[in-house]
Amino acid sequence: METVVAAAGIRALAVARRNLGVRESPPGSNRTPFGAWFGENGVPWCAIFASYCFVEGAGVVLGRGHRRATARGVASVIDLEDWLRDSGQWWEGGEPQRGDLALFNWDGGVPDHVGIVERRLAGGRFASIEGNTAVGNDSNGGEVMRRFRSLASVDGFGRIQ
Repeated sequence: METVVAAAGIRALAVARRNLGVRESPPGSNRTPFGAWFGENGVPWCAIFASYCFVEGAGVVLGRGHRRATARGVASVIDLEDWLRDSGQWWEGGEPQRGDLALFNWDGGVPDHVGIVERRLAGGRFASIEGNTAVGNDSNGGEVMRRFRSLASVDGFGRIQ
């Protein structure tokens, strides 16, 4: 995929940055302002957070037209990947750009988690802003955090045009 920074992703990233430090309340409940906004509070929320950032920052509904999307986006990383592939916005390999969606895979099965790429780093690494993560619990940790990730942990990327 050509190196192009998508404006929608940059605007979504700005929203993600403003929410750094937001945590579930109570801890371990999956209850967040993002889940309340989405209409599915108390469920794993990394894709809900990404959906929130894209709607609020760029007016883009992740998954629009996809069979399992709502008017606010997608709640599942698997559904997000399906939509990215079906809509031609999925790519593998290469270097991510600011605002790209990174779909992580920790166990070799289906993708487990999603974040928004903040910047590339040296040595095949990048920084991302992610919802529902924590040091020690990558994909259900309960906080919006900046994480430093390896390209090796990514199944693919989405660049929203």
